[in-house]
Amino acid sequence: MMDKKDITEKLEPLYDKKVECLLCGQEFVTKKIRSRFIKPRKVDSDFGQIFEQDDNSPLFYYVMVCPHCGFSFTEDFSKIMAQNVRKKTLEEISGKMDHSKDFCGERDYQMAVRTFKLAIYFAQLIKEKHVVLARICHRLAWIYRGAGIAEEEMRFMNLACTEYEQSFLYTDFNPELTPEIQILYLIGELNRRLGKYNEAVKYFSTVSEHPDKSRYMKYVNMARNQWSEAVQEYRESKNKQQIQPNVKSE
Repeated sequence: MMDKKDITEKLEPLYDKKVECLLCGQEFVTKKIRSRFIKPRKVDSDFGQIFEQDDNSPLFYYVMVCPHCGFSFTEDFSKIMAQNVRKKTLEEISGKMDHSKDFCGERDYQMAVRTFKLAIYFAQLIKEKHVVLARICHRLAWIYRGAGIAEEEMRFMNLACTEYEQSFLYTDFNPELTPEIQILYLIGELNRRLGKYNEAVKYFSTVSEHPDKSRYMKYVNMARNQWSEAVQEYRESKNKQQIQPNVKSE
């Protein structure tokens, strides 16, 4: 009888998942990573899971791309019920689909990035919830972080932060799945990482004073730690600005 280790060694990291396209309604098979193979190198303070380049990253398979119509979406997307929206979206993407890429198979870094940008495009096109768009942008920032591409990481963190703020403003998230206090913490932490320390401190303070703080002490404790980080980083940035080299005019 094989033990658990033997079974794991015989399993492939990728498995096939049957999916129904939310736009055209056709079924297709895409790849996902088995949970037992998900081993991040580290988890950052904004919950970003960072993987080695050659590791099996579930982020690479976060977005699903329909091979029939090209619609790209995540499990957070809503099914498109309105016929006028469905028709308009199909017309919009008609002729733009890249048939040279097989997004339903194994993906590399470049293919993963492409699927995220497609999902962002479609989320904006069909006016998906802000929280859905925020999660896509945030995860793309994690991919860029893992690849060491700081400029693109900052770009998509900024987009994610804006969408999280809009999500909080319009309450378009499910509080049972994503507590409001978590959204507030993420806004604070993304602002800190973007160097917007005043905004970061404001949101971290809101987390610490939240009515539900006793239920979610994890976020309260994280907010307190990151509040201290933000204050320290703000002071260091001010000190750097004050220390200017003496340049004599000719």
